[in-house]
Amino acid sequence: MSRKTIKKEAFIEGIGLHTGNAAKAVFHPAHGTGIRFTSPGFNRPVRALLSSVSGTVRGTTITDGIHFIHTVEHILCAASALGIDDLDIEITGEEPPIADGSAKPFADIIMQAGIQEIAGEPDIRRITVPVEASFGDVTYRAVPVEKGFRVSLVYENPHPLVGRLHIEQDITPETFLAEIAPARTFGYDFELDMLRKAGLAKGGSLKNALVITNKEILADGGLRYPDELVRHKLLDFLGDMALSGWRPEGVFIEAVRCGHSGNVKFARLLEEKNSRQI
Repeated sequence: MSRKTIKKEAFIEGIGLHTGNAAKAVFHPAHGTGIRFTSPGFNRPVRALLSSVSGTVRGTTITDGIHFIHTVEHILCAASALGIDDLDIEITGEEPPIADGSAKPFADIIMQAGIQEIAGEPDIRRITVPVEASFGDVTYRAVPVEKGFRVSLVYENPHPLVGRLHIEQDITPETFLAEIAPARTFGYDFELDMLRKAGLAKGGSLKNALVITNKEILADGGLRYPDELVRHKLLDFLGDMALSGWRPEGVFIEAVRCGHSGNVKFARLLEEKNSRQI
């Protein structure tokens, strides 16, 4: 197998979810450098790796110790699920555009730019023994399987419109585009004032998020899936796992009540425990 990048430059622009500021992301082909974020004001690229993670509150933030890039999980999910190994993402502002709150706009840009194979071997890894972890009421379990990458994920909330949602999905470019990429981020109406007082969700609206009230789930154009909430949780999980910098193969992962903090901790645990390159 060969490494993959995009064929030509492409871009997407809009506003940042948390900053509310104008945001633009320009995708550039790269070769052998992994996925990196750049900006005219950066001295060097910020690598999209677990070692770069600096925060996991309402999104995943990476840093080089000086510059911070917020809410990277949607863009990383799209790139990794489509098999992209090398990509430079030049951003304007402190976070990529939120677009419609899903990973689909980023996947569309990558598909429009085209995907090409380049010289070099991709970093593909298996786990060799089961790995389990619990962080409070959040649980993860990864087991080796013969082939592929499959995830079972549960999202639970006592809200009467939510309850217990479950999805189990083989992760391939085709299933990602059809079943995961369009799922949008979401929040509860009672959280909005708190988030904005904390300097978050300044760019959030029904154009880029689902809002759950006591009576209904508000969604521009209606829900894209009956279980869109848990599909977006899977999207976030894949984006956070992409920070490992390698493609999983021959692994089945179960995650219950997961979030960005647990995702990053579990990805680090897999890295430390027993992953090996194949």
